[in-house]
Amino acid sequence: MMRALLLMVACLTLLPWTGNAMAADPSPVLQTRGAATLQVGAVEYLLGRPDADFTQIAAADLPWQRLNKPNLGKQRDGAWLRLRLHNTGDAAKRWYLLLKWPVLDRVAVRLYYPDSDRWGQSMLAGDAVALSSRPLADHHFVYPLELPAGERAVVYLQLQARETLALPLELIDEKQLIEGKLRDVTLVSLFFGGILVIVLYNCSLLIFTRDGSYFLYVLYLLSAVFYVLTITGFGQLYLWPEIPELSARFYGLSAALCFFTPMLFALRFLGIRRYGGWVWAVSISLTGYWGVAVLMLLLAPTLARYLFMDSVALLHCVVTMAVTLNLWMRGNPSARLFSIAWSTLLGFTVVNLLALNGTLPLNAWTLNGQLIGMFAEFVLLSMALAERINVERNRRIAAQQLALHASESLAEERALRLQAKQEALDLQLRANEVLEARVYERTRALEEVRHGLEAANAELMRLSTTDSLTQLANRRRFDRLLDEEIRRARRAGSPLSVLLADIDHFKRVNDSYGHPFGDECLRQVAAVLAAHCQRAGDVAARYGGEEFVVLLPGLDAEQAVALAESIRCTIAHLQLQHGEQPVALTISLGVATLTPSLVAPADLLAAADAALYQAKNAGRDQVALAAEVNAGEQTPALNA
Repeated sequence: MMRALLLMVACLTLLPWTGNAMAADPSPVLQTRGAATLQVGAVEYLLGRPDADFTQIAAADLPWQRLNKPNLGKQRDGAWLRLRLHNTGDAAKRWYLLLKWPVLDRVAVRLYYPDSDRWGQSMLAGDAVALSSRPLADHHFVYPLELPAGERAVVYLQLQARETLALPLELIDEKQLIEGKLRDVTLVSLFFGGILVIVLYNCSLLIFTRDGSYFLYVLYLLSAVFYVLTITGFGQLYLWPEIPELSARFYGLSAALCFFTPMLFALRFLGIRRYGGWVWAVSISLTGYWGVAVLMLLLAPTLARYLFMDSVALLHCVVTMAVTLNLWMRGNPSARLFSIAWSTLLGFTVVNLLALNGTLPLNAWTLNGQLIGMFAEFVLLSMALAERINVERNRRIAAQQLALHASESLAEERALRLQAKQEALDLQLRANEVLEARVYERTRALEEVRHGLEAANAELMRLSTTDSLTQLANRRRFDRLLDEEIRRARRAGSPLSVLLADIDHFKRVNDSYGHPFGDECLRQVAAVLAAHCQRAGDVAARYGGEEFVVLLPGLDAEQAVALAESIRCTIAHLQLQHGEQPVALTISLGVATLTPSLVAPADLLAAADAALYQAKNAGRDQVALAAEVNAGEQTPALNA
C-alpha cells in the first residue's frame, strides 16, 4: 500500500508539469497561453471604493498602480483591477479570464470597449454567489471575454473578500481551458483517490485495533478533504452549488478544522500529555483555541475576525514544529515521522505562499503545492501509524515471550513446590504410619490395662459381695438384692420367698473334727444351695457362721417349701468323711413368703428366722413354713 501511495505522490508532483510550457508574459501576475494574436497590457489595481460602479471607476481619474505580485493582502473595502486587451487578429475570438482562487466572496467582471464606447454584460462569481449566477460553471472563477477583430477592450474586476486577496490570474483560449480543467480534475482525482485509500486503510485498522488514534487521523483526513474541496472550488461546483450563505464560511471553517483535528490526533498519537511541561501546555492551548475558532465560525462568523487566525496559524506552525522536534529528541518513537510529515506540509505550503506573494513563479506546481504537501504528509503519517503498529506488535511479541518465560519459570517453580509438597506428604505419611503404630501399641496396651482394671474391679466387686469361703453372695449383697426384689415383686404383683437354713449341730462338728473339716462342710452345703439356685434371680448367700439364706423371686410358699425339702434331702445324703470315719450332716430350713403383712425385708427375714427356729425345736433336719409360726414364738434359731 505504501508503494502505491508514494507513486501517487510522484504523480501529483509531476502532473502540473505535463501541461504546455508557459508563454512569456509582460505581467508577472497574469499567465497567458494560446494568445498569439492578443496584446495584453499590465494589470493595475486600485484599493477601496466598494460603493462605486464600473462606469464611475472607468470615468474617474484615479491613482491606478501596477500589480507586481498576485496578492493584495487583506482588504476589508475590497479592490479594483483593470487590464487592457487588443485583438490584433482578423477575426473575433473568445478568450477566458481565470481567477484560480475560488474562495473570494464576490468578483464582478465587466468589459469596456473604448473604440465604440460601450460596455459588455456584467459577470459575477464568488463563493458567496450561487453557481447558477456565474457566467460559466467551473471550479475556478471563469469569465468569457468576447473581442471583435482589431478592437481594443479594458477588463475591470471588482474584488470583495474577507480573506486574503490572492490573484492567480490566467488568460487562455477555449482549448487551453479544456486542457487545464482536465489536468485539474485529474490532479484532484488522484488526490481524493489516494485519500480514499488512506481513509479506508485506517478505518480497517480502527476496526481491528480499536485505537482512537486512527479515528482522529480519519477525522483529520476528512477535514483536509473539506479544505481541498473548498480551495479548489470543486466543493461549490459539485457539492454545495446553491448555498452561498454557507459556502462563504467554508474556507475559514475548513482551515480551522485542518488545525484543530491534527492537534487532536497529535495529542493522542504522540502521547503528549505524559510529557507534561510546556509541551503539554502549548499543545492543549492550541487545541482549545482552534476548537473555539471552529465553534465561532459555525455560530458567529462575523466575530471570527477578532480571533486573528492568520497570526495564530503562523505561530501554530512554528510552535507545533518545536513540539514535535522536542518529542523526537526525547525519544518518542512516533515523533520522527510526524516531524518529517509536518515539515513536508509546511515546506509545500511555504512554496505556495511565496508563489502567491510573487516571490516564486506562479504556475500549476506552486499553485497546487499545498495540495501536494498535504498528500505527502498523509502518506508519511500513514507510514508513522504503520510503524507504530510494528513497534506495538514487537512489544507484544516481546511481552508474550517474557510472559512465556515467566510462565515457564512459574511452571518450574510450581513443579518444584509440588515435588517438595509430595516429599513432605510422603514424610508425613511415614510419620503418620509410625505414629499410628505407636498409637495402636499404646491403645492396645491401654486396652489391656483397662481390661485388667475392669477385671480387677470386677474381682474386687465380686470379693466385696462374695463370701470367700463358700463363694456364695455375702450378707451385704443379699440385703441389697432382697430390697430390690421385694420392690419389683410388689410392682409386678408376683410371689417372692426366702429360705433361711442352718446346719444342725455344726458347733459339735467343729469341736469334734476341727475347723478345717467344718469349713469343708460349709463349702459342701454352699455347693448344694448353689446347685438348687439355677433360675434367673435366684440368690444363695452365706448369712453368717453356719447360716445360709436363699432368695427365690417368683416362687410362692408351696414351691419354696418343695425347693427347701429338696435341699434338705440332698444335704442329708452327702457322703462326708473325716479320715476313715463317715460324718452325717443335716440342715434345718425356715421358709417365709411375701404377703401384705410381710413387705419389709427385715420382717420377711424375721418370719423366715422364726420358721427356722420352729424347725430346730421340732427336731431339726426338717423344713418349716413361716405361716405356721405363732407370733409369740419368733425367737432366734439355736445353733445346737
